[in-house]
Parts: sequence; C-alpha cells; structure tokens
Amino acid sequence: MNAPGTRHAARGDGPPLVLLHGFLGHPGAWDGVLAALPAHGETWCPWLPGHGPAAPEPRSWAEAVDTIAATLPPGALLAGYSMGARLALGAAMARPGRVRAVLLVGGHVGLAGGAERAERAAQDAARAAALRRDGLAAFVDAWEALPLFASQRAMPAAAQAAQRAARLAHDAQALTWAFEVAGLAQMPDYRAAVATTGQRLHWLTGAEDTRFDTLAAGLARPPQITHERVPGAGHNLLLEAPQAVAAALARLAA
Repeated sequence: MNAPGTRHAARGDGPPLVLLHGFLGHPGAWDGVLAALPAHGETWCPWLPGHGPAAPEPRSWAEAVDTIAATLPPGALLAGYSMGARLALGAAMARPGRVRAVLLVGGHVGLAGGAERAERAAQDAARAAALRRDGLAAFVDAWEALPLFASQRAMPAAAQAAQRAARLAHDAQALTWAFEVAGLAQMPDYRAAVATTGQRLHWLTGAEDTRFDTLAAGLARPPQITHERVPGAGHNLLLEAPQAVAAALARLAA
C-alpha cells in the first residue's frame, strides 16, 4: 500500500493484512483488534480518502476501489469496517482472486432500488452540506446521536471520549468526500456479484445492529459467503468487540 497510514511488522505467521477504517475513523481504530490477535502477518492500516493525509482523492467510486485493489499484496487478508467494508467489497469485486479472503465488519452490499438510491443520495448531499455549513463539531454531535450508535452509549466514558476526540481531529471539507464519492448512493449494488463470486467473503455484524445483521444474514451462501453475529454488540465492532473481530480474522487467515 502506498497511501499514508500505519504499518505493523509481522507477529508470527500469517498472510499480510490490509485493514480499512470507517467514516470518521483512523488507522488506530484497528489497534484493539491487532492487540487481540495472537499472531498476524505484516499489516497495513491506510488512511482512507477524506481522512488524515491521504491524497489525492479519487474522483469516483470506481477509481477509489481500483486504487485500493491495485495496491493490495497478493494473497492478503482484506478487512474493512462500515465505509471501509464497502470499499473492501468493491476492491475484492474489482480484482477477483487478488486477496485470500475479505472480512466485512458492519458492511453494506449496495442499494438495490432506484428510489432507495435517490433517497440516500439526497440524504448524503444534506450531510455533506451540513459539514460545510455547520462545521465538524455540530456534525459529530448529530452523527453520535444516530440510533446506529446507540449501543456505544453504554461503553465507558473514557472510550467514548477518545472516539469523539478522534472524530473531531478530521477536516470537515475533506470529509465530504465520503458522501459525495464513497457514499452508499454512489456504491454499486454488488448482490449479483456476491451471489456468483468465488471470493471468500465473511460478514461480521453485531446482534444489536439489526439493519446490517439482517442484510448480512440474507447474503450468506456457505461455505464461500458466510455471516457471523456477535451477541450484545452494535455497529462498531472494532470499538465494542475487538476480540470477536480478531477471532474472525484469525479463522480466515488459518
């Protein structure tokens, strides 16, 4: 990987790992997962576009996933959380067979209907406008209040404060890329590709993240396409259940 990010030396055996963070995230979001892995190959946690120093920014969804796919070490284990999971899925579909397997943590497969896509495009445009108009702090306040993240409010105050600080370290203007180029409305519907792929894909969802959990369960086609549910957890499993994410990575790497 050539983009800025964090590289971790191998700790024991295993394939290379490429780990993609989510929206408002950062490479260190994977630290808890890596700490829970007993062993792993060389690991790269890049900054995604719109976050940190990553540049230049791809101008389309296709360019974004092609850029990621082109830099993946052959035989790597690719994983992503939320927006990172969507980009990881796109990269895997763009270069079939390039990676060993893909772990999709709270990941979407793409919108199937035109009306749903139009509604999401309007929502993404409104969120990008809010970032530009109201600034980052107000946007993060609204983002953290979403029902999607309700389960995180039971976490220790220190963990919530650390996550908020990391979110507030971003640049509001740069973050609009995530809605205007890599938003769910821009992502293709990968259902047909997933249904016929020979690529090993594993969805990991929190049981309390009912929307994404139901979606992933409907995609499962064992043994190639599988889904695992983490009890008592919500959307952000990197934060809420890093041990479960580490265990899933270890099984895919074995």
